[in-house]
Amino acid sequence: MRSAHYAWGGRSHAFLRLRVDLPMVGKRIWFATNGSAQPKASARNEVAAPRAAGPSGRTPVLSPPKNTAHDPNSRRPRRTCYPEAIANALKSAALINLGIFERLLHPRQPDLADITNFLLLQYPLALGTAIHATPLIAAIHATIPGARVAAAASGFALEILRNNPGLQDQGIARLIPTPTPLRELLPAANAIRRANPFGRERYAVLLTTGNERSRVILSALLAGAPTRVGYTLLPELAAAHLHFDPRLSQIANNLRILEALGHGPALLDQLQSNPNLIEPQVFPSPDDTATAHQLLREQGIDESKPIAVFITQTSPTQRKSWREDRFRAVAETLHRTHKMQIVFAGTAAESPAIEALRSGLTFPTATVAGQTSLLELSAILGLADIALTLDTGPMHLARAMRLPMVIIAPAWSPAVEWLPLNNPRARILKNLDLPTAPDDYLIDEVTVPEVEQHLNELLTLYPPRTFTHRT
Repeated sequence: MRSAHYAWGGRSHAFLRLRVDLPMVGKRIWFATNGSAQPKASARNEVAAPRAAGPSGRTPVLSPPKNTAHDPNSRRPRRTCYPEAIANALKSAALINLGIFERLLHPRQPDLADITNFLLLQYPLALGTAIHATPLIAAIHATIPGARVAAAASGFALEILRNNPGLQDQGIARLIPTPTPLRELLPAANAIRRANPFGRERYAVLLTTGNERSRVILSALLAGAPTRVGYTLLPELAAAHLHFDPRLSQIANNLRILEALGHGPALLDQLQSNPNLIEPQVFPSPDDTATAHQLLREQGIDESKPIAVFITQTSPTQRKSWREDRFRAVAETLHRTHKMQIVFAGTAAESPAIEALRSGLTFPTATVAGQTSLLELSAILGLADIALTLDTGPMHLARAMRLPMVIIAPAWSPAVEWLPLNNPRARILKNLDLPTAPDDYLIDEVTVPEVEQHLNELLTLYPPRTFTHRT
């Protein structure tokens, strides 16, 4: 058997070491499965704390400690408590021992490269995180012959994964609705166990970025899934544990799971032959598309004429905003030069701000803010010709629908993590690099003329109402 994060069964587990770091009496206690306890000086106590400088400015020489056992004026040193450190150490020890116990129950773990059944757990807190997990599904099928993929999800992740053909097996959908383990751990684990997507066959649970929280991997453990791979705050419970690489995008970090499974070279071959494999995907149903047509029609949109979607709102606390008058200026130019119909998208909570922006325009516009599900909004984006968007959740839907777009990006956020770099359909306007966002930050470094220039270039490359670039 091959060892991944920790060794499975047999003689190899003799090399597993359990470290319990208890900062007490200046000792570090090590326990090893193939040896005895070996006390070692604690790093916490190896260097004495600096003494206050004397009158001469020099630090006084440390003298040997006095014997104060019978000195009535001496004060015994206070015993320092480390409740948080001790709690963390005990937690780590408990988890490691839980892992050992689990391996005793399942001594014959398969080689990760031999596994062909996979269960994705999807409980992220951000829409973009759920969307950026979808390329992993297509990459698994492209890389591993005969692979079967299922997913357990709740909330918006459940909707994002709905209709995904990579979660279909002989016409049977392998998408498991569950409660979120972040609030309902045992009900989520029970739902996964009852669904039993692969029967008695071995499978690996995959944890993508955004699903690192302890309760996610614990739900897999409680559901009886012994092989878990990916990103987690409890690496003791993972057969192969990954750390997020900030030099890579969210999508690239997710694809590293295939490397951890032993399919790195095959993945590289697939990416070289099909670069679009890294692109996210969502799949509106025919009903979603019918609803999109109806909403546009009710808003007075003529689908025979060009349509631009404006995504103008984001959370104020994220400091990713662009000024209203600049959005208005671009909208007026698009309407005047390209006869473009403008459709505003957003949430119900963003509707008042969108209405305020619309009220300053000289021509009629439409809004679908708060009127759609995520897949219905995706269908609307699929019917549009171009988008102007901030760096926010619906932007990832536009990318998944292959919609050409100009993205107004904040100076403080690394573009590599979330934005579609090297994508010919996306123009990312990020004109500054700041380590942090000032309290009053707006994206003033991006101007109206440059936004209009890139919109015009995209409309030349991808003429309105053609859609041939979407495939």
